[in-house]
Amino acid sequence: MKKKKRRRVWPVILAVLLALIILAAVAVLLFRTRSVEVEGNSYYSDNTIETWVNRDKLSVNTLYILVRYDLMDAELPAGVERFNVSLKNPWTVLVNVEEKEMAGYVDYDGAYLYFDCEGVAALKTKKLIEGVPYIEGLAFDESEVEIGKTLHVEDDGIFGQIVDASENLRKYSLTPDRLSCAEGDIRAYFGVVEVLLGNGDYDVKLQQVPPILEKLAELYPDTAGTLHLENYDSDSESISFVPAG
Repeated sequence: MKKKKRRRVWPVILAVLLALIILAAVAVLLFRTRSVEVEGNSYYSDNTIETWVNRDKLSVNTLYILVRYDLMDAELPAGVERFNVSLKNPWTVLVNVEEKEMAGYVDYDGAYLYFDCEGVAALKTKKLIEGVPYIEGLAFDESEVEIGKTLHVEDDGIFGQIVDASENLRKYSLTPDRLSCAEGDIRAYFGVVEVLLGNGDYDVKLQQVPPILEKLAELYPDTAGTLHLENYDSDSESISFVPAG
């Protein structure tokens, strides 16, 4: 009796194995990567993202790409926060790119070097990214610059201030022409108006800037001058604007 039962089990096992082989073959053939569609990117070209996704030998399979970028801790380009991957159909991968917010950029090696809010050198390009301020006076060791690594600056304190100021500029939808940190504090330039921000409390200070700039444009159009917020705090009763000259 036992031998007969064993003989009956083997066909079942073989059938299961055959089914698994067929399913594997279908997965290989049906889910073979034919194209990668990219959206949400501005720093990187579609071709750059597609090349990155396909650089792994196993990326010939769309299911592998889906698992790799949605369920695993896959390496990403330095300027990218995450890839949101889905399948448009079994053979087409759709990659929605979420790029990092950049804190600022400096001149470097004939191009622009962008760094993110954690101080990581994220992108080297000749393209200007809208809304990211140019940073004047940031001293760093150019010989140690490596994309994807923290930027080595001479003054960690001023670098932290730049990042803090940049985050609050975005918070209040402010886009200065440039930021300066040459004298140990932060200065923002909006056209002909220089705004002294000092070395902290940027949230409180920058909250005052949009209505003041609007009022200056109304009362003193095209008038160059300095807006003094370096010593401003929540208890301050007035803000000084000093015309140039």
